[in-house]
Amino acid sequence: MSAVSDRNIAIKRILDTLYARAIDNNLPIDESEYQESLDMLFSTTAWGFREILLVVVVGMNLDSSFRASTGLYDCNPRAIYEGPIKDFLIEKEIPHRKSGPLNIAKATVGLDTTWAAQRRPAKVAFEVVNLIQYMENTEGNSINKINNIGVSLLRRLISESKRIEALTVEIEPSADPEFLYYLCYELITKVPDAGNTPQKIIAFLLKNYHKSMDTGIIVTGEEDRASVTSTTSKKPGDVNEESSCGIIYKVYEVTVKPFDLARIRDSYDSILKYNRANNTSLDEIMVICRKEDCPIDIKNSGLHSFIGSYGYQNITYYYLDIYEWISDRLYHMTQEGRIAFYNDLNSYISDINTAETVKVLWSNLHQ
Repeated sequence: MSAVSDRNIAIKRILDTLYARAIDNNLPIDESEYQESLDMLFSTTAWGFREILLVVVVGMNLDSSFRASTGLYDCNPRAIYEGPIKDFLIEKEIPHRKSGPLNIAKATVGLDTTWAAQRRPAKVAFEVVNLIQYMENTEGNSINKINNIGVSLLRRLISESKRIEALTVEIEPSADPEFLYYLCYELITKVPDAGNTPQKIIAFLLKNYHKSMDTGIIVTGEEDRASVTSTTSKKPGDVNEESSCGIIYKVYEVTVKPFDLARIRDSYDSILKYNRANNTSLDEIMVICRKEDCPIDIKNSGLHSFIGSYGYQNITYYYLDIYEWISDRLYHMTQEGRIAFYNDLNSYISDINTAETVKVLWSNLHQ
């Protein structure tokens, strides 16, 4: 067995032990020395702070000499979080992000006050530092301090999971395009969730349109979050229509933020790299957005659904009104396709990792 396998088994054992203690209602934990700091980590929607603390707890259990304050990467945080820790969180249905703790600690030597001052919200980051200093304090039984924080952290994570699960909505199948459009409009305008909401809606609509029409076209991008870059996904757009063998027919960028020259340049670079790497010649991008997200000097069409076009180098960007596009797509789908879209959207919103603001609005829309 490899060293990595041994490490992962050890991490699973650590987490299972902490979890067993966390769900033991007869096990009291004195949190008086760290309760306020730990509670602060649950006052923000930036989940990475609680996740990085879990990484540190595991790292200190693996190696008693590990000090996150001076050498965070000594415990290989990316490998242990994206491997055994995330597997554990998925198994226990605990909300988490794909690389949450790594994103807030990228290129960081240690989790200290310098790091905390650069994070947002800084007051939460400083509490992470306080908790780490508490665990690293050699006075008293340090392993007990570490594991008590681990148990307390898991208890809060379990409580969060149960609270969020209670927001799950039981839906009645509906193929009513007016009702479905209303849901989409409300979600996009009120809880865009950093672009995740519109991207999921567009991807689900395209996917179920093609499935219900049996076109054979594959839609990719529905599994990605809006924060995933084209470099990471190795795809040229947020959502793509492809052949069964991976040939891209159409590229879609989906946004409710300005898709201006800066965004166009980023998009152009990713298209250029994709074309070179795959010997393709993609030169048209569909930008599904709001009218106010278009460049000032767009070539206006004078139409409602198709807003206009913008040429950059050898790429043409066609801007489509997101609300008109959604309505049009819904009316062109079969009833079965609309029902499947509704189910996909509900499943996504019910997922433990979807933002709570989205869940709350979805629940309110169905009351």
